[in-house]
Amino acid sequence: MSRPSSRKVSLLFILGACAFAAASPPEQAPAPGPGELPRGEIQPAVVCVVNPAQSYALYIPSNYSPAQRWPIIYVSDPGARGRLPVERMKDAAERYGYLIAASNNSRNGPGRPRIEALQAIREDTHARLSIDDRRVYLAGFSGGARISAWYAQTCQCAHGVFLSGAGFADGSPPNSKTVFPVFSAVGLLDFNYGEMVNLDAQLDSLGYAHFLRRFDNGHDWAPPEVWEEALAWMTLMAMKDGSAPRNEDFIAAEFASAAERARKLEESGDLYFAWQDYRAAAAAFQGLADTSALTARAAALDKNPTRIAAAKRERTDIEQQSVLQDDVFNLSNGVRGVKDLDASSLEQTRMRVARLRENALDEKHPESQRVLERALASVFSALVETAAPLLDAKKYRAAEPYYVLAAEARPDSPWLEFALAQCRAAQGDNKGALRHLRAARQAGATSSELADFVKNNPTLAHLADMPEFQKLIAPTPQK
Repeated sequence: MSRPSSRKVSLLFILGACAFAAASPPEQAPAPGPGELPRGEIQPAVVCVVNPAQSYALYIPSNYSPAQRWPIIYVSDPGARGRLPVERMKDAAERYGYLIAASNNSRNGPGRPRIEALQAIREDTHARLSIDDRRVYLAGFSGGARISAWYAQTCQCAHGVFLSGAGFADGSPPNSKTVFPVFSAVGLLDFNYGEMVNLDAQLDSLGYAHFLRRFDNGHDWAPPEVWEEALAWMTLMAMKDGSAPRNEDFIAAEFASAAERARKLEESGDLYFAWQDYRAAAAAFQGLADTSALTARAAALDKNPTRIAAAKRERTDIEQQSVLQDDVFNLSNGVRGVKDLDASSLEQTRMRVARLRENALDEKHPESQRVLERALASVFSALVETAAPLLDAKKYRAAEPYYVLAAEARPDSPWLEFALAQCRAAQGDNKGALRHLRAARQAGATSSELADFVKNNPTLAHLADMPEFQKLIAPTPQK
């Protein structure tokens, strides 16, 4: 079982990206206005003219005019949820003047379909909109972040990348030959937190313009307020390299905002994050404004014992998370499914996952609890990522133990019980399937969700008329 951050780059992925680059529209090609596409509101499913099987969520700022060229962000979500990231990004896009196009087809999986999705939306937006090819950006979350970073390395057409919840693809780490601005964001409870912290240090050593923003959440797209900061930062990078005109009022306003954010962190006592913000702001505004005050505060905090201790604690926490999750990963290697299912390994791993969950619930120290929750989320994600393709391939016996372990990590998840019901039914165990459907109901699934799942799933459809199932979906009597 691989860790959740593991991503492989296939030959088909590479060939698809090369085809994408070759098929890209010419630099600064004339483009018509948006025509019937409304401005200032999200279009959830714009169908590509040349390839109607592809669609994307689109946001066009309300002041858009085809008389000028506009920066654009091409977005990849790991679950083909184009509208979701556009919802998070639209206010910042409106304020800073960015077009956003987020694929409704790109999802985690083989590389070629994801490249084809990017190709389709890039061609379609260039045909409809006036785009500044000097300012084409990529953005992604989780697996979508990895493909965005990988593509930026490959296509030589991206002028910056926004990464949420994950970094570069395995096998394609950042290097000093292909350098572009990187704005990263990660939740404090994200299981990839350590990866993102380490990536930020690596980008610094390689000479990338970079910024890491932490936010209060788990493995998720960055919230709207982070996108405000992200697009402002990327606009500053464009001003520094000359791809956007220098705007002194904009620079002054953003400088004041950045200095205020760092000052508030320092006043709150969070000296480690304040130190990082002072350093990042000084780097961002170097050549645009006088950064001596920011540099001085960063230098002062660099020697502060509290700041030094917090940095050490973060490194220790990252190492501890790795130990906790590897403890489960090493055991789960014996859970192979199919004909050689090791029941002993399954039970040992189940007990270890349960203990990790219980420790996360019982821990009272906020920082220690955060480490435990990250480790538990990492284990859960790895188990589901292992099980899902097996279930899709109808390898039910192989998938089942991983879903059993995932359900131990999150016993309140109805959809895990749905998956386990499917595994049991496929192996001829109707009683077991009904038991898991009953557990899904208890975990919060509605009777209509149960009925629809059984009706639309060939593996479970034969249960629909059974009295036990009918009783399960019957309306609850009013008291």
